Amino acid sequence: MSSRDLAETLDFVRTHELNIHSLSIVRNGILVLDAYFYPFRRGLRHDLASVTKSVVSLLVGIATDEGLFAELGQPIAMLLPHEMPAKPDSREEQVRLEDLLAMQSGLRCGFEPGERELHEMMRQRDWAKYALSLPMAAGPGQRFAYCSPNFHILSTALSKAARESTLQFAQAHLFGPLGIRDAYWPADPRGINHGWGDLQLYPEDMAKLGLLMLRGGEWNSRRILPGWWVDSAWTVHAKMSADSSYDYGLGWWLAHTGRALFEAEAVGRGGQRISIVPGKHVVVVMTGGGFDPGELGGYLLKAVASDTALPDDRAGQAKLAEALRLIAAPPSPHRVAHSPRAQDVSGRTYRMKTNPLTLRSFRITFPDSTVAVLYLRLADGTEFNQPLGLDGQYRTTRDEHGAFSAGRGTWLRDGHFRAELNLLTRIDRFTFDVAFEGNRIRITASEPTELGTITLRGHTLPAPHQ
Repeated sequence: MSSRDLAETLDFVRTHELNIHSLSIVRNGILVLDAYFYPFRRGLRHDLASVTKSVVSLLVGIATDEGLFAELGQPIAMLLPHEMPAKPDSREEQVRLEDLLAMQSGLRCGFEPGERELHEMMRQRDWAKYALSLPMAAGPGQRFAYCSPNFHILSTALSKAARESTLQFAQAHLFGPLGIRDAYWPADPRGINHGWGDLQLYPEDMAKLGLLMLRGGEWNSRRILPGWWVDSAWTVHAKMSADSSYDYGLGWWLAHTGRALFEAEAVGRGGQRISIVPGKHVVVVMTGGGFDPGELGGYLLKAVASDTALPDDRAGQAKLAEALRLIAAPPSPHRVAHSPRAQDVSGRTYRMKTNPLTLRSFRITFPDSTVAVLYLRLADGTEFNQPLGLDGQYRTTRDEHGAFSAGRGTWLRDGHFRAELNLLTRIDRFTFDVAFEGNRIRITASEPTELGTITLRGHTLPAPHQ
């Protein structure tokens, strides 16, 4: 792979300020590129978002091969009889493991945007029971609908069959053999790990999962995944519309008629990707906080174009080394903008009226000339206590689970205060413009996404999810 091409890729990300956190490339089993973009850095876990679904799919394959499930055609009603409705629809009794993996369960879930059923499920005591109580919209195996609760049903079935948590099963049968030692995976009120999202791994561990699939399920001459399962996961089970770039296998997205850059992908919101090109022996891992990975497509295609050894290029290697230094380096600190308002508002707690995005209180303090601290409390009791650099550089902190976040702030010329809360590990990034008006405040919050910026007017802060 050309060092110059890789350097151009990193320069493009930096100059266009893409909200990417890491980019790793493995070719022929060698880690060719392991890049981290400020303020994210090496040695931090990252939320995989819906890439978690692909991991659950691997675990179901292992469990089936070990006899915990009879076959992928086994009805879920046989595995979770107590979670089934008292009077199930006859079609619901026919939903198989394979239907859940292929997002063709037929449950009335995922047919409309917004993942309403997922959010409703998370308000229940028994999440799997809620998911299986959804009415049927189609027969099993007939219609594709992106339904995250499908994969929480799978996590529940796996946990029950294995008589241990999905995470414990993963540690013994997948993570452990791959040398993945540090994973965080939250669980529902019954202790079932979230099947659809929220698993946190290091980017290099995501690359191991991609390389395992690329090698047909083998790792260091040891069979980890059954070969038949890798073939099945990468076989189209649900065809998308003709204008789509991808079809769906079993928890994996598959290139549709050769249009997509990668042949198989594990995909999560915000830019989380494990992308694989078997013909080029390439695995690409991306993590981010809301960017379009397709913007890097042309650069990555160019970087993997050669199938033969390249001549030594010392100048290209130096260019790549400089590009790696620049993307990881913080900006030079600038002069701190001060405001006479800081002393008046420092330490005041502003309590919010009920609002759709559940922010309950806001407080900011100014302990010294270069740092502020932002305190946010949500209706569910979640608290964010985030230091903010006032000199243009982020200040960082970790929560009790090791999730890494960064913040910075500045006083604007109109007297407003702008705070940037970058949740890094948990993907989300928010910018708050705060107007202090006597004993009241007015907040405008915006969240950058892959499709632009969502502006949320009022007293708001979305709680992190998925």
